[in-house]
Amino acid sequence: MELNLFVYVLLAYCIPFLLYSNYRINPRKGFSILFVSIISMVILLKFSFFSLIAGVILALTLIIEKDKFKFIFYGLSFLILNIDIFIKLDLSISVFLLNYVLPISLTSGVLSSMMIGHWFLVDPTISKEGMMKIALLCSILSLLILLLVFFEIIGPDIDSIFKNVILVLYSSAGILSFASYRSLAEKSYTGVMASTGLSYLSLIVSLGASGGLLLLS
Repeated sequence: MELNLFVYVLLAYCIPFLLYSNYRINPRKGFSILFVSIISMVILLKFSFFSLIAGVILALTLIIEKDKFKFIFYGLSFLILNIDIFIKLDLSISVFLLNYVLPISLTSGVLSSMMIGHWFLVDPTISKEGMMKIALLCSILSLLILLLVFFEIIGPDIDSIFKNVILVLYSSAGILSFASYRSLAEKSYTGVMASTGLSYLSLIVSLGASGGLLLLS
């Protein structure tokens, strides 16, 4: 898998986390502007009719006021990007979901958690409950992928040495994400700062784990 395609998929799978953040965490509009701008880089990474249309639809969510229409536009942009990714990879649905969607969704979730943690420093009025749920989801995804790799449902042909490295990386990502979740349970401001720092570490580890898994599979 090419690096630019890996980042393309990673950014595309940030859309559900952006949608969740807007509905459950309620950050100021600046957060959406920043995150949409980052996700829209898919147009530059893999320019196509699909990525262009998805980018435009996603950008329109910034000017739409009604939540119902925003939800539809988020869904459309995500669906179009998935169609584009599916065509580019040319894989069966099961392989696409297990080998690509799960590992990269973990990295997208950790990236989103880090983004929200940083935004909390700008807007400390946002809900920490939504942040906690994303961190917890990331720890669960890490455990799930770890088991799939261990039982060779994903990457059955990977050499045992590299497989052990990937297992350690996913274990580390799960531990760091869970530590981030526990840090957010602290009532003080420092809990969010600690969670953001842990998200940085988890992002690096999950990038290595998912990148290595896709490279070796």
